[in-house]
Amino acid sequence: MNTDPFEQDGDWYVTIEAAALCYRVDVAFVEEIVAVGLIGPCTTRDAVRALRIAELDRLAAIVRWHRHVGLDLDAVIALYADPPRS
Repeated sequence: MNTDPFEQDGDWYVTIEAAALCYRVDVAFVEEIVAVGLIGPCTTRDAVRALRIAELDRLAAIVRWHRHVGLDLDAVIALYADPPRS
């Protein structure tokens, strides 16, 4: 697996696998975070999904909320949800 960052359309990307390895989480956890829209969108290169490097700070925050505070993904989604507008 190639974990080197790459540039595409002026943005830098890292594979989902590399991001998961960096934060010591399962690839499935990162994919779930992408699927619910907390980070992303992803791009695909050589049949491998990748995140913009700019999304890694948000991924780090989500991992902290989950791992160190103990929040499940539903609670993290609620934290990042847009507040209702009047």
